[in-house]
Amino acid sequence: MKSSRVLVALLVTGALGLFTGCGDDGGGTGGTGSPCTSSAECNAGLSCIDSTCQSGGDAGGDTGLPDTGTADTAPSCPSADRCGSDCCEATEECVANACMPICESSLRCGPASTCCAAGDLCISDACTTPGDTCADPIDCGADEYCDSSIGRCLPRLAGRCEYFPPGGAITPAQQWHWSGSTTEPSYVHVMMTPVVGDLDGDAIPEVLFNTYQAATSYGGRGVLRAVRGDDGTDVFSVSTPEICGDSGIALGDLDGDGSPEIVTTGPCSGTGRVHVFDSTGTHLWSATNPDGTPHYFNLDFGAPSIADLEGDGQAEVIVGGTVYESNGTLRFANRNTAFGCCSPTAPRSQVTVAYNVDDDPELEIVGSNVVWNSDGSVLWDNPGAPEGFIAVADFFADGQPDLVVVHEGSLSIFDASDGTPLWGPIVQPGGGRGGPPTIADFDGDDLPEIGVAGAASYSVYDPDGSTPILWSQTTQDMSSNITGSSVFDFDGDGSAEVVYNDECYMRVYAGADGTVLAEVPQHSHTLIEYPLIVDVDGDGNTEIVFAGNAVVARCAAIPGYTGNLAGIRVFEDAADNWVGTRRVWNQHAYSISHIREDLSVPMSVERNSDRWNSFRQNPQSFDAPDLVGAEATSDGTACPIELRLSARIQNDGAAAVGPGLSVSFYLGTPAAPGRLLGTVMTTGLLVPGAAETVTLAFEPTVAEQTGAPLDFFFVADDIGDGTGEHNECIEDNNSAVGTFTCPGIS
Repeated sequence: MKSSRVLVALLVTGALGLFTGCGDDGGGTGGTGSPCTSSAECNAGLSCIDSTCQSGGDAGGDTGLPDTGTADTAPSCPSADRCGSDCCEATEECVANACMPICESSLRCGPASTCCAAGDLCISDACTTPGDTCADPIDCGADEYCDSSIGRCLPRLAGRCEYFPPGGAITPAQQWHWSGSTTEPSYVHVMMTPVVGDLDGDAIPEVLFNTYQAATSYGGRGVLRAVRGDDGTDVFSVSTPEICGDSGIALGDLDGDGSPEIVTTGPCSGTGRVHVFDSTGTHLWSATNPDGTPHYFNLDFGAPSIADLEGDGQAEVIVGGTVYESNGTLRFANRNTAFGCCSPTAPRSQVTVAYNVDDDPELEIVGSNVVWNSDGSVLWDNPGAPEGFIAVADFFADGQPDLVVVHEGSLSIFDASDGTPLWGPIVQPGGGRGGPPTIADFDGDDLPEIGVAGAASYSVYDPDGSTPILWSQTTQDMSSNITGSSVFDFDGDGSAEVVYNDECYMRVYAGADGTVLAEVPQHSHTLIEYPLIVDVDGDGNTEIVFAGNAVVARCAAIPGYTGNLAGIRVFEDAADNWVGTRRVWNQHAYSISHIREDLSVPMSVERNSDRWNSFRQNPQSFDAPDLVGAEATSDGTACPIELRLSARIQNDGAAAVGPGLSVSFYLGTPAAPGRLLGTVMTTGLLVPGAAETVTLAFEPTVAEQTGAPLDFFFVADDIGDGTGEHNECIEDNNSAVGTFTCPGIS
């Protein structure tokens, strides 16, 4: 930096002239605006400031004393270069009154004003290089989150807006119930696993499911339906081409055009085909052979899967051992596999899995006793091993994926890379075939267990435990005994809870010991369906979604039974204490790493067992909203007939809040509150960083028509009695105070 050029002019000669009375005023000859290097060069009453003579400062010329140069304590350099008591060089800039080398990125960070590299961000007073590009948390590491505003992975640091529930009671309360439609109104029964995803990009997911009517039962003609995830209202219904009433559905962007497709099958017979629809329900294609002729396939109550096998941006549709290109053309048709009913020659429940079992760059198609490469060639094949329902995880902490197969009343584990038997068979308690397995850490020991439903029990298998069965609870499924389940750590305590619906009840079990935490009457004749754990309405909270049917009265012997209901039901936590999760559950063979929330299909898939080590489980999120009372304003121009009070609410948190947030207005201040003036609701989705202004219009009382300013305040997330519905990371910043003036009629 340059040294300060502070010139203190003693002007001894000028001072002597003053003492001798020679008439000299002791000032210089420079008028206002004249160039100068010190105040001595300026006329009396002027000072040298910024190299020009200006009024102000210590001119000192007419005092008869030497100029003290007070104005010259500022450096004599152009104002753009001046920095405190210094002048900066051309290669420097002034930062907090200190000259520092110019920061080319223009971003300084932290107490030391460190210059960050181009492209860096300042996070928690440290220059941080953003991670990989991302569209979803699955694109980022375990210690990162995906920042949607820049589309990059950023470190998850202390201080992020999070809410940790207190734990305790699980209190499911019905949020909505879809029980029918004006379109095909007799098709109301559901006996398949719904799927959830955002079809139209409005951040509120849709729920999709196939329905059937009592007259033709679940194995007959069906209607594909989509309803809104926030309230269950109809979006569209599709019945052409013919849909199988019990067929599964898969969601995903097959062709990489940014819009998701819907995959299902029908009819239920051997002349069935895979059908694909766009996000509005318009039919796009039905499966064909390479020569363009129809390709028929009997899926019945199995379910298709979607995956980008080669990572080329074009996803494939997988049904058993059959794979279709993104345009519906058959790639190959290998043998049937991964079914739990009803025979090798007539399998009715195929659900295969796409997974990287051999560490090459591509995904394989995993069946019960065979694994194919993406081109249809065999990786390994053991046709003598049992057929059954499957899932994949790392059970023995060796970094290698293992294949669990539930087969005709038993469970076995094989090495997924070559089919070597590793564990079992273990007989299913209570008997029955056994349904699709669910994998999670049920007991909080950091190793996965396996949940399976049978005819008379729900049981958790523990491959690393002292006994093979961790716990077993009595259930009722004497019809199919092949139902599935899902798991989720609702209270974030590290131990997953189980959600399972048998013929009569949807129950939530404690993962560690099977204690029944909640029970909701809900009838099902049962196939391979299971409840979903998903943020179905995009509000940042977790909900349970499950199907119901009421054709066969399986629970008639239960006194006062109230669960004989058809359709789709959604349950939330009455206390709003369930942690958050994703807004997607796209297929029966669901694993976290295989789909993004926007329904794009990853081209490079992190092996689910390497990070989450689960199957049919959604991840938890502690991200929370922070609803800030930003501004309170009033409009009394229509008084006394109408007074309008407005509140601006901003979400400064890390999780969205759906429409319908309550905002209550009160007379007075938070310290001295008066009467409740009214409550209004927000209408939009408050994503992090978003704000909305709501207005309450009301007729003030005579006492409020004084013409003098009166205080009022509002509270966001207040239903009108001081209580709210959303848990936030900060709960004491929801209000703002304003004033209104309302003159009475004169």
